[in-house]
Amino acid sequence: MAQPNKITKRLTTISLYGMSRLLAVASVLLISLVIVTFHSTELWGEYAEILIWSNVVLLFLGFGSHDYLLRSFSRSPSTIDQQWTVNFTTRSLLFIPAAVVVFLAPVFQGYEWLILGLILFQFINTAFRVLLLYHRDFAFNIKVELLYNVAVITALWVMMDTLDLGLLILIISLGQLLKALCYGVFYLKGFKNVKWGIAWNDLARSTPFFIPLAVGTVRMKVDIYYGTYFFSVNDLSKYQIFLSFLMLAQMAGPFILNPYLKNFYRSGTMVNKLQKLFFWYGWPFAILMSVAMFVALTYVYQLDFTMLQYLLAFVFIAPLMFHTTLVSEYYKENKQKQIAVFSSVLVVLQIVLGYFLISASGIDGALILKVLGQWAIVIVLWWWLRRKNRRTIPVEV
Repeated sequence: MAQPNKITKRLTTISLYGMSRLLAVASVLLISLVIVTFHSTELWGEYAEILIWSNVVLLFLGFGSHDYLLRSFSRSPSTIDQQWTVNFTTRSLLFIPAAVVVFLAPVFQGYEWLILGLILFQFINTAFRVLLLYHRDFAFNIKVELLYNVAVITALWVMMDTLDLGLLILIISLGQLLKALCYGVFYLKGFKNVKWGIAWNDLARSTPFFIPLAVGTVRMKVDIYYGTYFFSVNDLSKYQIFLSFLMLAQMAGPFILNPYLKNFYRSGTMVNKLQKLFFWYGWPFAILMSVAMFVALTYVYQLDFTMLQYLLAFVFIAPLMFHTTLVSEYYKENKQKQIAVFSSVLVVLQIVLGYFLISASGIDGALILKVLGQWAIVIVLWWWLRRKNRRTIPVEV
């Protein structure tokens, strides 16, 4: 009887985590659907450009703290509140150079203060995400995400006649503030005997997590960065929505693995089994996700994409679950530097190749670049791990 109960509990945890993260991505899709349907594709394209580049600033503010803190919490669970507090305070100082970038970047011109507020509230919310994951407060997170979605979409609906880019940014910023207040009340009231302070060594310790994350993010988003330059506002809007569905697919692996990542770090037996399962399950999952994308984009969003583009989406999705386990194994073995090196080489190649592919073939070229980059990193990571394991296996004589 214990075994079925254990499986049910794990499935419940995975489902709640998956729903909480799904809602976070779905909110972008829902907001884009409301704007594209009831206002214009062009307005969403304008916001998508700001969203893309503000996320780059947010990546810098995160500084790899999520994975760094998750591993630190697992090693020293009695000091979680203190660790989180000091890390948050230290990273808050990064907001000064981030603000300078916002005011100097041409893409943010005319909306600097609004975008700075949006980034601030998102920064606070992402800081709480590691606590949500470690404590598995997924049911609470679902309630907060639902509240955010209802509040933002209601405001958009009421103000649709006067909606412009500035008002759109303001509405979403206030929604993010609402989330930050919910998280703050839920967690900070429970903090006991914490001391607010600065620990620069936290940034130093986070660097091995930040570098591969930053390089990996650039590797995954080279196509959309080029898209802000080469695509029309209409095409950028369409492509950003298409990528949002691919992001849902990318979350499949973390949905299953992240709630038990601390067990993954401690285990020496489950790694190979999970990698094999995730590789083979990735193919039927890619078929289901590609079909779902086709139905949603064609009949709900009423956006036209070619069969080649859906085929490229399928080939991109297939290795994503396997990729999650490979990266987690590198983190488990403290091999973040290897990921950074491999990703850096691929980023250089993608930047060069991407310029020609995207300038010549538009969305097709962007998706081809995405597929090549994803399969290249999976093959390199898998080859290096197998090579390392062969070297460490003793030979019997």
